[in-house]
Amino acid sequence: MFKKIIVLISTSLLLLACSATGSKFIQLENLDTDQVKVYVYRPWAMLDGAAAPTVQIYGEDRFDLSNGGYEIITLSPGTHKITVKKGTFMSNWRANEMNIEYKFEANKNYFVRLSAELQDASVYGSVISISGRYGFALIKESFAINELKEVNKN
Repeated sequence: MFKKIIVLISTSLLLLACSATGSKFIQLENLDTDQVKVYVYRPWAMLDGAAAPTVQIYGEDRFDLSNGGYEIITLSPGTHKITVKKGTFMSNWRANEMNIEYKFEANKNYFVRLSAELQDASVYGSVISISGRYGFALIKESFAINELKEVNKN
């Protein structure tokens, strides 16, 4: 029984330590002329909660996205490819690489949501089986703003 409590406490602390710890999202940043702002965010989720996948622009690593975190990318107008992939050494992000290639228009905000949703968890003897669904997609501003209020800056 004591071992189970220690494992539960350790797991909880690990999940909290891997969550975004910056300031809460308050409002959208101002746009400069001929600029695009892309808000990349990840609502808090239990599945891969301790993982921090890497976000890239055209194959160049930009940042690791923590559970319950967001970052803002400033781009020039035009077509850009945004990728999320397994993180750096010791990352336990299990999803395959996911991409968005989109033609971003000047003077607009865009919202990209990374999700990891737990679908099933089972125990068979001493084997634990966990499955889930991952997503990486452009989201409407009205929906994204509500979710951004629940996340912190990376």
